[in-house]
Amino acid sequence: MTGTMFGERLLEAIGSESVHAFSKRAGVSDSTLRGYLKGNMPAADTALTIADAANVNLEWLVSGRGPKDRKIPEISVNGRSIDIRGRVMDDFAFIQRLDVHASAGSGAITITEDAIELLAFQSDWLKSRHINPTSARVLTAKGDSMEPTIRDGDILLVDTSITSVRDNAIYIVVYGGHVLVKRVNLRRNGSLVLISDNDRHAPEEVPESEVLDLHIAGRVMWFGRSI
Repeated sequence: MTGTMFGERLLEAIGSESVHAFSKRAGVSDSTLRGYLKGNMPAADTALTIADAANVNLEWLVSGRGPKDRKIPEISVNGRSIDIRGRVMDDFAFIQRLDVHASAGSGAITITEDAIELLAFQSDWLKSRHINPTSARVLTAKGDSMEPTIRDGDILLVDTSITSVRDNAIYIVVYGGHVLVKRVNLRRNGSLVLISDNDRHAPEEVPESEVLDLHIAGRVMWFGRSI
């Protein structure tokens, strides 16, 4: 899904209402909404807010999948919306899955930060792991350097609000034009060491003079895989 197509669907969702009137009703600034119409992608919580204001299906608005019209929940329990499959929708946060492959090996990586889908996570589960859904993103691992911990094709739930090394955790690192998933060790001399869990991949030292060229894009908070 491209941002341009999102803008086209957003324009269709707004319909005959003026952009200014809709932005005011949705609680989104006029300039921000016009940016979305030009192709910028909103965060997941903002997309949900816009879908609610336009009374359209969130999945259609973000990805173009499914019907445009939102399905009305069949029942309500204690004031909470229940969909036709019995899911309590108020209990879920929708996280953008980006078209970014975080390399757990070697090779050039193509970075396209378009949301290709939304994944639902239970809000209580995210809270228990201290993950803010507004700053969370889902990426896909590529390569074998983090095996056996993380395998090729695993999905990574990343907290993008963490942009510095705090402990011996696993981080998303942008360095030398690559998006990498590595453990990062901060040394007292100011250098960094990028560490792979796979012993076949030697640690890579980033000298102090190049540390400014390295960007911590987030910390991996959870990963999952298909069977």
